[in-house]
Formats: sequence, structure tokens, C-alpha cells
Amino acid sequence: MRPVVINGKFLAQRVTGVQRVAHELVRALDQELGRRPAAERPSVLLLHPDSGTAPALDHISCRASPAPLGRLHLWEQWTLPRAAKGGLLLNLAGSAPALGRRQICMLHDAAVFDWPRAYTRAFVAWYRFLFRRLAGRARKILTPSAFSQSRLQVHLPALRTRPGSDCQVLPLAAEHMDRIAADSAWLHETGLAQRPFLLAVASENPSKNLSGLLQAFAQWPGRSGHLLVLAGGSNPEVFRPDGPQVADEANVRRLGPVSDAQLKALYGAAKAFVQPSWYEGFGLPPLEAMRCGCPVLSANQASLPEVCGEAAAYFDPHRDPSDPQGFSAALERLLADPAAATKSRARAAQFSWAASGRQLLDLLLSESQAGD
Repeated sequence: MRPVVINGKFLAQRVTGVQRVAHELVRALDQELGRRPAAERPSVLLLHPDSGTAPALDHISCRASPAPLGRLHLWEQWTLPRAAKGGLLLNLAGSAPALGRRQICMLHDAAVFDWPRAYTRAFVAWYRFLFRRLAGRARKILTPSAFSQSRLQVHLPALRTRPGSDCQVLPLAAEHMDRIAADSAWLHETGLAQRPFLLAVASENPSKNLSGLLQAFAQWPGRSGHLLVLAGGSNPEVFRPDGPQVADEANVRRLGPVSDAQLKALYGAAKAFVQPSWYEGFGLPPLEAMRCGCPVLSANQASLPEVCGEAAAYFDPHRDPSDPQGFSAALERLLADPAAATKSRARAAQFSWAASGRQLLDLLLSESQAGD
């Protein structure tokens, strides 16, 4: 049985969606290893750059190594594959060594093919090259939704034609929200505890359609007395700026990046969580909101109906907000539904990190015992 090496580059990065997923999958994998007899589980090492902090794990060992010139990209492309030589390399945060041979890679979406206008040219060029390379060489590709699976198979023909190649769905979950204590004091300090608000959480990426949300909110007849609260940051090295933003700015509160405790407080206090995206590979924030009992209003695009199911209210972002299928009518239906919070919690409970950890370990066992 080959040893497993986990790409721990994510431990040295700011935590956004893909890093959150990697943290939770490693935690779930560690717990699942503890449920298996020692003789039936592989040795697992989490190798990370020395600028990262290793998590507390019981059944996965951790080791740091220096990044050449302090560059995480060089560490991943040069140091990591050499340190993992002879083992099975597991990459969970959407990137991997381009020259790695024996590896499993999680690709979170096909946005660099489907929505290239959301990213810088350099980002698109690198990740298109990398994804094609991984599709042709990796032992297995993982992705979080059937939508992303289908889009990756469209753009990466090797996933359909290469013998032994496979693209498997590994769903995400939101139980990590249960471990976070809400920062209620901060909510009162900001004044948000005293006023009803809608919440959106996203980076300033054009595919997230925040400009469309601002316009829709400005046209919502029921906005009087309500705030639209926007949480999240931006990364100009990755994302192109969004288009013009037209909004009722007096009723919009832009918080920028928030802590986990602050986010938990926002989910718990919001009248509704809004996910207006044109494109999502999964959609973790609406599932987190549901886990906290927050009603969800979502665009009917990409993976979002797959993830949110019948628990969310949906609108068509292509339509005028006043259209019967548009933002305003869908929001009014959601706010008038007394069972919305119960539906949200029930939907989120259908997703489990433990189940994903079991699926992941079964795959690692199979691949670590397979020949070349």
C-alpha cells in the first residue's frame, strides 16, 4: 500500500472557499482513518510550506518544508512532487503539480473555460493548461457537484476517453458552521442587530453577479427599512473587476472580509441569504446559511439548484427584477414562507463531511493499492 501525501499549500493561504473545503476534507479524512483498523489504512502525511500552520490531527502526520524564494507556486510545482515521490499525492484545493504522475486532484469547477471573463488572462492561461494536464495524467479527478462534473467532461475530453480516467463527485457540506460561536457582540456594535437585512457573501468576481444584485435590490418595492449587507473581499491578481454597480447605496452596507464568528452571526440574523451568481461550481455559502437556519434566495443557475434543492426560492437573473420570475417576487415568496428556516436546516443536513471523508478514504485505499 503506497503512502498518501496531502498537498498542504492551502495551509499557507488566506481561507476562501477552496481552502475551507480542503481544511474540512482533511479533518473528515483524519476522523475516518480513526474508524478503520490500523492494518487497513494507509500512512498519510500532510506536507505543507513552512509559512503555514499545521492543524491538530490524530491520524495524519504533518511536516513543513521551506518554499523556494518564499513562493508557494514554486513549492507546489517543484518541492512537493519531489517530496511525494513514490507515494499517492492528494490535492484538494483546486491546484496541483503539473508534472506529478501519481495523484488525485480536486477541481472545484470549470470556470476558467466557462467564465474566463471573470479572471485575469494569466490566471486563465495557467489553469487551462494545468487542468488539461491533470485530466491527461491524474489517477482520478474529484469535483463537488454533478454540474461541475459535466462541465469538466465537456472541456477536458481526456476525462471521457482516457482508459482508467474518472471524474467523481465528492459533495461538500456545512457542518463546520456548528463549531463556530457567533460574534453577537460584533453584530450589535455594527448596528446590524437592530435592523432587518439581506445578506450576500462573495468575492468581487463578475460571475458572482453582485452588480445584478445591487440593481435588483434597488428595484425591490419592499426594500424600505431593509439593508443589503455584502461580506467578502477581492483578489485583483485572480479576478477582473466587476461591471458598473448601480445601487441604493444608502441602504447597502459593505463589510469587506469578515471572521468566521462574524459570518456565523450574519447568517443567524439575516432575513434571507441571497446567492445571485451566474456561475458556481458548488455554492458553499448558501449551504452554510441553510445550516444556520437562514432562508435562501438563489439564482437558478449552474450548480445552485442541485445544492439548494427545494429548500431555496429561485429567481432568474436574466429577467427584470419586477418580472414574476424575477428577484422581487421570489424574495417576497421566501419572506412570506413560515417554514423557510426549517426547510433550510433540513436541506443542509443532507450533506455531511463525514460521508465525504468515507468516500475519499475509500478512493485513497483503492488507488494506493493499485499498480502503475
